[in-house]
Amino acid sequence: MSNRERVLEILKKKGRVSKVELARELNITTVGVGKIIKELLLKEKIIENGTGKSTGGRKPRLYMLNKNSSEKILGVYFAPNFVKLIVGDMALNIEEEYLYSLEELGNLLIDNIENKIRKILDRYEEIKKISVITNGLVDSEKGILRFSPHYHIKNIKFKERWKEIFSKEIFLENDVRAMSLVEKKWGDCRENSNFVVLNFDEGVGGSIFLNDELYYGNGLISGELGHLIVNRNSLEKCRCGKKGCLETEVSNRAIIGKVLKEIVVNKRHSILKQRYMENKRLDIQDILQGIDEKDLVVLKVIGNATKYVIYALDIIISVINPEKIVLYGEIFQSKKIVEKLLFEIKKGIFEEQNCEIVISKYGKEISTISPFALVD
Repeated sequence: MSNRERVLEILKKKGRVSKVELARELNITTVGVGKIIKELLLKEKIIENGTGKSTGGRKPRLYMLNKNSSEKILGVYFAPNFVKLIVGDMALNIEEEYLYSLEELGNLLIDNIENKIRKILDRYEEIKKISVITNGLVDSEKGILRFSPHYHIKNIKFKERWKEIFSKEIFLENDVRAMSLVEKKWGDCRENSNFVVLNFDEGVGGSIFLNDELYYGNGLISGELGHLIVNRNSLEKCRCGKKGCLETEVSNRAIIGKVLKEIVVNKRHSILKQRYMENKRLDIQDILQGIDEKDLVVLKVIGNATKYVIYALDIIISVINPEKIVLYGEIFQSKKIVEKLLFEIKKGIFEEQNCEIVISKYGKEISTISPFALVD
């Protein structure tokens, strides 16, 4: 967390604070604090609000957050199976939220979302910024979605296109990198400079935070941890072209597919068979139910998946040695899985590595709040 962000955090917690108090909290000089205060005053993020008690000289000026400065932002979240539009501010006060299925949006997904954005902007003329989160390969600096495996679209120049259409400032970031920003600003990593986020959903995505900054790597494609090869004997080809990727073993889609193969193809007995016959599908909540009820088919598949997650975590810890790894995913609602992961990882790492593994406190609401983590 930068000193600027820490100043805002202190003001949020304490209300009114002087430069001297801020310098003491941050362990920097009052001159350094003064520069931050000047910048925040110019941006109207804070205001001067009275004076404190004198300790012999002039009374110190006190500063507080400017409650009227929370500009409204439009968030756009492209998930693998839905798109969400959110109107809110940096204090995470959400005014409106709309969710659209991909079926509802149809083949002209971008065009139809643009039409819905126009309607919102017609009602909120004060919105000056649009923050876009999307799955896939993202060049956040240029504002380009290079490739989305779920939407099968390439080279969408969001920043250029939407700046021209809407005359707003446009921000763009990959969904799992945005999760890292959420963890850094509001979550479990506020005090950490080096951490990794792994998201287990329809696919598996990762992001890396090093030395207090998002790490993008060569070509802006770091963090593709879902494509670590964890099963050399696999015959299943990943969408990336390789075989045995973490994603083909432990994503929601992979786990459900392996359970269905056992039930339908191999004719194994399972309590989920009737559920599948009735609904013609299973979801990850069905899998969690199977774990709770000790279904042998589910426990076999989950046992293998857990083993591969442990392999991946061991690689990440050995190579990066982060302070913390944050896990996202509905599958971690199972205490049995989490306990198994923590137990096995603790056995396999050096005491000196001291990497903490936590389950994010954010669930499905991450799609609502992550667009606001991009905007300064």
